Amino acid sequence: MTPDPITVLCDTREPGPAHPWRRWLPAHVTLERRALDTGDFALAGLPDAAVVERKTVSDFLGCLTSNRDRFERELARSRHVGRFVVIVEGTLLDCIRARGGLSEASLLGTVAAWSRRYCPIIFAGTERHAAELAYRFLAGQITEGQRIIKAATVANVEAAA
Repeated sequence: MTPDPITVLCDTREPGPAHPWRRWLPAHVTLERRALDTGDFALAGLPDAAVVERKTVSDFLGCLTSNRDRFERELARSRHVGRFVVIVEGTLLDCIRARGGLSEASLLGTVAAWSRRYCPIIFAGTERHAAELAYRFLAGQITEGQRIIKAATVANVEAAA
C-alpha cells in the first residue's frame, strides 16, 4: 500500500531550492517553501500542531552565544504550537568539541534549562538521522490526529445507539 502524500512546509530561510534533507525523506513527502513564523518545518495542513527547528552544530552554538536573545525569543514563541522540538545535526559531543570559548558547563546548563523551559533538544548525530527524526515527529502528528478522530467517531456512534 502506497502511503498518503504528506506536504511539509519548509521555511524560506532554510537552504534552497533543494533542501539538504530532501534526499533523506520518503518519496511521498513534498517540501513546500513558505515563510514560517516559528521553526523551520511544519505540516501543511496542521502548521501549528507540530514544528521542528533545525540546527547544525555551528548554528546551535551560535544560539548559545551571539544569537542567544533572538533564539530564546523564538523558543518563547514556540509555546503557541502544539509540539515543538529542536533537532541538532550533530551529537552533544560534537557541540562540546566545537564550543570555542563557551564553557562546557554553560553549554550543558543551557541545554538543560531550554529543554526544561521550552522544548526537547535532540542531538541526532547526522544530517540523515536529523531528517528522519523530523519526518517521524511531524508524521506522528497525523497518526495521533487520526486516532483521536477514530476514537471520537466510535464514541459518537456508541452514544447515539
